[in-house]
Amino acid sequence: MRAMPAEWSARSLLARFAVHGRFYEREAGGTLWRLRDVLEIFDKSLPWSEVQGGNADMVAVMMNPGASRPLADPDVHGWCPAVPDRTQYQLMRLTLAAAALGAPRIRHIRVINLSDLRTPKSAQLFAALPHAPGWHSIFDPSRRAELQRALGAPDTPVLLAWGMAKPLRPLARQALDTLQGRPALGLTDDGTAYRHPLPQRADLQSAWVQRMAEQMAQCLRQTN
Repeated sequence: MRAMPAEWSARSLLARFAVHGRFYEREAGGTLWRLRDVLEIFDKSLPWSEVQGGNADMVAVMMNPGASRPLADPDVHGWCPAVPDRTQYQLMRLTLAAAALGAPRIRHIRVINLSDLRTPKSAQLFAALPHAPGWHSIFDPSRRAELQRALGAPDTPVLLAWGMAKPLRPLARQALDTLQGRPALGLTDDGTAYRHPLPQRADLQSAWVQRMAEQMAQCLRQTN
């Protein structure tokens, strides 16, 4: 396996990209749910006002925020810098790999999830899903206007990358129904489960970046 390019290291990526999330809590059924609805990954050259209020260059749909947590006290709207995880580094690497293939530069990725629930382990998420209120997912019909704002322009590419877990299939099908007509990217064998950016093996992680970069470069050349 080839060595990772120096610009792909976590240190180099953090020097180039910022990560901000919008965190919130809500009580339902006697349970206090800890959630995050949006994560913005953006080039540090972009002003925050443009990132927060504008369209992203690409929207990524993941499984859930996992153990994502704030780096500071959120503002009155829930926004604050967030601790980046290994999956988010993969998304940053994807933008660099696509640019190396001649794709228009991606400077802003907006991450949304099938579920907003902040559960550190996947098993905890799967156990919580049957008991979670419908609004835990941005793809719930009650949140349609919020979803449309997050997705932005109809021609914004949407990266599908929520993984292969069977308990996610109902949420995945709901998301796919809602996203019909938008340019979609992702690695799938059945049209419902889409490979996660961070498989366990390092060689498969690199392979995901390269295969998705090829898809992204082709898609962006067609839409620009």
